[in-house]
Amino acid sequence: MSEAPSSEDGRDLIFLRSLNLKATTGVDSWKRPKPQPILLSLWLKTSVALAGSTDHLPYSIHYGTVCKSVSKLVENGAFKSLEHLAKDVAHLALGQELRGEWVKVSIEKPRALLRADAAGISIVRRRDGEVVKKEGEDRVFVKDLRLVTIIGVNPWEREERQNVIINLMLHKPTQDDGGARGFDKGYDFRAITNTVSEYVEKSDYKTVEAFVTALAREACVTCGVSKVTVRAEKPSALTFAKAAGVEITRERSFFELEQAEPGKEGMHDVFIALGSNLGDRYKNINDAVAEMERRGLKVKKTSSLYQSAPMYVTDQPTFLNGVCQVETTFSPEDLLKELKSVEDALGRVKTIVNGPRTVDLDILLYDTLTMSTPTLTIPHLSMLEREFVLRPLCDIAPNRAHPHTSTAFKHHLAAIPASPPGTPPLRTYVKISPTTPPLDPSNPTRDTVIMAVLNLTPDSFSDGGKYNHNNLLETVRSFVEAGASIIDIGGQSTRPGAQDVGEEEELRRVIPAIEAIRAADIDIPISVDTYRASVARKSIAAGANIINDISAGLLDSDMLSTVAELNVPIVLMHTRGTPETMNSLTSYHDLINDIKAELGSRVKAAEEAGIRKWNILLDPGLGFAKTMEQNLEIIRRLSEMRGGGLPWVLGPSRKRFVGTVTGVAAAGERLWGTAGAVAACVAGGADVVRVHDVAEMKKVVDMAVAIWRG
Repeated sequence: MSEAPSSEDGRDLIFLRSLNLKATTGVDSWKRPKPQPILLSLWLKTSVALAGSTDHLPYSIHYGTVCKSVSKLVENGAFKSLEHLAKDVAHLALGQELRGEWVKVSIEKPRALLRADAAGISIVRRRDGEVVKKEGEDRVFVKDLRLVTIIGVNPWEREERQNVIINLMLHKPTQDDGGARGFDKGYDFRAITNTVSEYVEKSDYKTVEAFVTALAREACVTCGVSKVTVRAEKPSALTFAKAAGVEITRERSFFELEQAEPGKEGMHDVFIALGSNLGDRYKNINDAVAEMERRGLKVKKTSSLYQSAPMYVTDQPTFLNGVCQVETTFSPEDLLKELKSVEDALGRVKTIVNGPRTVDLDILLYDTLTMSTPTLTIPHLSMLEREFVLRPLCDIAPNRAHPHTSTAFKHHLAAIPASPPGTPPLRTYVKISPTTPPLDPSNPTRDTVIMAVLNLTPDSFSDGGKYNHNNLLETVRSFVEAGASIIDIGGQSTRPGAQDVGEEEELRRVIPAIEAIRAADIDIPISVDTYRASVARKSIAAGANIINDISAGLLDSDMLSTVAELNVPIVLMHTRGTPETMNSLTSYHDLINDIKAELGSRVKAAEEAGIRKWNILLDPGLGFAKTMEQNLEIIRRLSEMRGGGLPWVLGPSRKRFVGTVTGVAAAGERLWGTAGAVAACVAGGADVVRVHDVAEMKKVVDMAVAIWRG
């Protein structure tokens, strides 16, 4: 499996191939330190242009000289291991005597293993001045290991063992150590070959694909190899071919699987697929999850929601799909009955198999159980071919292993074949109100939504006292006409250093405004900028749709459970401390990763409180516990934060960092700087921008969308 390098990169090669030598490289199979035959191949990169044009040998590195020098080194030395020998040969090739620039050394021991043709090592080294440096991965290989096992799907292949030929390549992690360090004990080809051989001869697989995956797992997990290439051939598979087989390369991380969380005694960890394509699909799914909870199932996590084209019966409406993880005491059969009862209660009427349905609830996984009865198969029989199942499942448990394949679901998702041409791709679905289109963070051509700031506070940093109940409706209508999709109402200033006005005053400012907007039949979604659970509850009751919490639930311990109970969207914003203290909390180890981690912990807290993942939006918190340089870095690197199916809200409008960059002291005059920041937010992937100057910023957003998402 050790491939010869090529001169296609423009650098000429001089090589020796399969030089037969005798060397002592540790001990033989019977633990004796005796000389053994080796086959040494060596490739030197150099330039032969001058020798080629003059036909004068001294202008090149003579392969005869290389052969003599290498032979002398090998046969007169004693080496602790193949690794020791390979590194010494590389140093010789790059040293003063031969003056090579780059060398690959491959050494095979034909008698190293009783059931393999050879085992060996290949390394690459280069000269950097007078220093020898490692390039790429050092590799240990086992060549043509011949074993017997039961393998095949045909009945006659299940009757007796057949020959398989296995090739292994063990990749050592890249470390530029100049050859100073030896191989880890985990790269002992004898020990790994023994482990693999024992496993193979006890194995019983139907497919070569599963067989090579299992061998890779043995090498990575049992033997501790960080990366392995496995090739397995069946010489008897085809009458008119020498062999048929499969080759894969896997890293240890491929097999680092999430284990099921230990539950209380008698409780079971279950994943349930959610689907609907009739009626109000979003309501149907929400109602189904709520009904499951009413029947005693504890919902632990939910995925994002996804719109998907019908897969089997294509002449039907688009589906909305998700997955939830629940904890239950029900047996599999009793759980199935309960889920069917929920479907019936929500009006499902079965017509044809895979046909339209009001709601569909399928058991995907039940602990690590595998079972099959006439009415229930676990794991779900078709889950591995359905992106609309695997993608939401990977929102919750990407590293969970499929009980049959022992492979993480994220790898199964990556292996899903491309959909037929013309099939709409899976799209995320984030509903912010009953009257507006959903947000879709996964759509590269999506619009960015305008959230208009309506501060009903006398002390806000840029528009304090500007809006009041006398000009409220006129202002809201002007925002709507200018292109706003959400109105964000605030009754408590959160500018740096702002004082807490108290719950009663905040309610006095906010609730009448919401009621007035709804009384005027203005149906635009209303977001309420508050960190108080009591204000959130009364705002939703008055007609608001979204809670925008600058503290992501940290300033009121009841906020997350309240939003979960209300079952409404929430914007979780990153900040530290309070408005009074946040400017002193701007020390980060790694700004972007720290923000992602801190927001991730708030998402986890929200899920644990019962908030559905499809109700969560994120905000990196521009101007909150950030310096000017940090705000700019967030906008610059926004694309690195995005992902995971959640929409991102950014609020650069009139912020102090905009004024600092542009030299504009008055917040209300920072229009042009805000325009630049808003355009950059769109370019970075913002789904919502929160702005004061709606008409102007709508034009900026439209232009930015046309440029970066058109």
